[in-house]
Amino acid sequence: MYNLAQLYYPVTARPGGAGEFMPCKALRPYIRCFWGTAMEQPEYSLLTDKLPGRPAEREIIIPDTCMDIIWEWDTASGAADGVFCGINDTPFEVAGDGGTAGRQRFAIRFHFWAVQLFADEHLRDVKNFYGEVDRYFNSFRKELGERLAAARTLTERIAWAEEYLLRRLNSAGNVNSGLMNAVHAILQAKGVMSVSGLSAESVLSSRQLERLFREYIGISPKQTADLVRFQNVWRNLYSPAPQFRDIQDLVHGFGYSDQSHFNNSFRRFAGQTPREALAYARK
Repeated sequence: MYNLAQLYYPVTARPGGAGEFMPCKALRPYIRCFWGTAMEQPEYSLLTDKLPGRPAEREIIIPDTCMDIIWEWDTASGAADGVFCGINDTPFEVAGDGGTAGRQRFAIRFHFWAVQLFADEHLRDVKNFYGEVDRYFNSFRKELGERLAAARTLTERIAWAEEYLLRRLNSAGNVNSGLMNAVHAILQAKGVMSVSGLSAESVLSSRQLERLFREYIGISPKQTADLVRFQNVWRNLYSPAPQFRDIQDLVHGFGYSDQSHFNNSFRRFAGQTPREALAYARK
């Protein structure tokens, strides 16, 4: 499969402090990154409450078009569980620093176009989904999740995860070429593409595109393009390319009708104004 990741690099609300680890070369077209706790470092838990009395800064999660498997376990009891986070189209907050002692976490972040190759179910219901990992990855718990607590280093966890993912990839079926051509067109256009333009580019009807995107990605072609555009805007706001010297350059460069349209669209996905988002990212 063509490496679509060469065209697109989604980032979080704090691109400079994400603590991300790149996968091996063979997995880069599919996996955005691995992330998690350093060995024996207490952190907040997405699956359990934080410790009483520990202050926790709220962390903003913006739509990054990715989907994550997050596996957590208790180092004392060995109790473990995992969640799958589907593709989000709205921002939300979680508890940040100040954590649950004795908890460890390891996560796999997938590019949105690649989840279909690793999941055991269709993805029609993954929009804003947050639930049991077993619903979409039947073998994850047995083949990888239960092994993670035995790893001595984060590097070892990553190696085991890559082994699992490569094995799944080798047994995956063929990707739908029409869908992948449409995703390629959206990424190449940086999300600035209408459904009619996408239909002409991919030689698929709008109805076919709608069905394929909802089946294999979980959202419509237009929603996908809007999220990809937002991510490209956010990256260029945080770390501007030479052609984007100010907000007006972003307004015109990414096809917004005016600055008000730009601001409303940005706030919808970021939960903040551009100025507020930059202040948060640089804390």
